[in-house]
Amino acid sequence: MVDDNAHEPLLDSFGVEILNPEECLRLLEEASIGRIAYVEAGDVVILPINIGMWGRSVVFRTAPGSKLEAAVMGKPSSVEIDGFDEETRTGWSVLVKGSIDTITDAQDVAHLDKSGPRPWSRPDLRHNWVRLLPNEITGRRILP
Repeated sequence: MVDDNAHEPLLDSFGVEILNPEECLRLLEEASIGRIAYVEAGDVVILPINIGMWGRSVVFRTAPGSKLEAAVMGKPSSVEIDGFDEETRTGWSVLVKGSIDTITDAQDVAHLDKSGPRPWSRPDLRHNWVRLLPNEITGRRILP
């Protein structure tokens, strides 16, 4: 017996499609820009980053500063990516929640230096690799 609803999207109470984890990971793999959010001195900080995927972790390079300090401290953080089409009023969003840490293993750093994302702004200063280790990956899509 064939389930006619097998391809029906799962919708939330507002009619927005809930993306499964595999679709979220696919969108993350295609993304190059995201935003990282973390708490610094009691305030929420949200900054743009050039992202890549390394397994199920989001990775980026950074210079010394608040993002690196948050990673060294293993602070809870989130990365968000999205896409939209203004004409059709459709779009999607993926949120990855977890904690960030630094990548210091020489082999891992060498691998990421060759294949990881490149910062648009001042790549000459951004030598530190950071990863978000996900606890939760969720996403939503606004349908036409």
